[in-house]
Amino acid sequence: MPPDDRMVHDNISQADLDESLQMLHTRVGQVNAVFACFGSAAQHAQHFEAALAGFLSDYNKLTKQGSSTQEFEELDQKLQKKTLGTLLREFSKYVTIQDPNVVGFLEMALEKRNFLMHHFFRQREGKLRLERDRMELLSELTAIDNILDQAATITRAMQIAMSRATSTHKPDDELERDQVDQSKALFAATVKMPDDPEQNNN
Repeated sequence: MPPDDRMVHDNISQADLDESLQMLHTRVGQVNAVFACFGSAAQHAQHFEAALAGFLSDYNKLTKQGSSTQEFEELDQKLQKKTLGTLLREFSKYVTIQDPNVVGFLEMALEKRNFLMHHFFRQREGKLRLERDRMELLSELTAIDNILDQAATITRAMQIAMSRATSTHKPDDELERDQVDQSKALFAATVKMPDDPEQNNN
C-alpha cells in the first residue's frame, strides 16, 4: 500500500467507523456509500496500474543500462500513458509466473477494472433505487476493491523481488538479515533478461 493510502487508513478512528455505519441507515447515506466504494476501487485500480508501470520502469533500468537519464525519463513517460491492459500484456512478455492461479488473478483484476470504469454504472445504476440492491452494489464494489488491491500488492512484491534478486547488495545488519530470512515465497516467477538465452529465476 502506498504511504499516503496507508496513512489515510491508519488514521481512521472508531468515531469515523461509527459515522460510516450510521450513513447506511438512510437512502442518501447508502447511495453515498456506493459512490465512496466505487472511488476506493478506482483508487486501487490506479495503484495496480502504477505498480505495473513501476515494475516495467525498473525492468527497463536493469535491461537498458547503457541508456541515458533522459532516455529513461522518456520511457517512463510512455509507460504512464499506457492503459492497464497494455501494461499487463507488456509485463507478461517479460515475466512468467509459474502459478496459473496468480496469472488468472491478475487477468481477472484487469477485467474487473475495465468493468468498473467502463460499464459499472451503465449496468448497475438502476440498482440505486432499492435498499436491497444498494447493499448488493456495496458488496460487489467491496469485492472488486479487494481484488484490485491484492493485484497491486502482488505486482509491487514482484518488483521488490526482482530488485533483490538482481542487487549486488548483501544484508549487512541483523535486522536486514532477519527480514530476508523471515520472508516467505508464495509463488515462483521468472523474469526474461535480453542478454541471457534462458530466463533468470526471481
